Amino acid sequence: MKKEAKVEFGIEIVKPWSTAMYDHNEALADVVKEKVHALWVAAYDAEKAEFVDEDDLGSEFGDMQWDGAASEELKRIQRAVTVYGFGFGYDVNRVAEIVEEEIEDAPFYRLKDIAEELELELEKGFVGFN
Repeated sequence: MKKEAKVEFGIEIVKPWSTAMYDHNEALADVVKEKVHALWVAAYDAEKAEFVDEDDLGSEFGDMQWDGAASEELKRIQRAVTVYGFGFGYDVNRVAEIVEEEIEDAPFYRLKDIAEELELELEKGFVGFN
């Protein structure tokens, strides 16, 4: 007796993965990347605004030490994306570069984990990981 095929979001789950599975996950990956990037930029800009004033003599938010300058929201997003923390020796610019690279290069399973960790609202989920 043949086992009934599992279907997620209208896509039959098969091994090896079908083109439909890859196409679905690719499209969802783009959505997750956009949402995470938007969260990151909003948190970054909000924190940067806290450090800007009229008497600023050239100090840059990006050049500040990560552990002293980053808000809890920035750290929450950063930990969800990179899975580890940063301490002394990392400035905000370097951590931002790492986070952006991780978002762009993340494979499907990591994007699934990031979306769950950040509790992103998605219409559909990734297929083939259950």
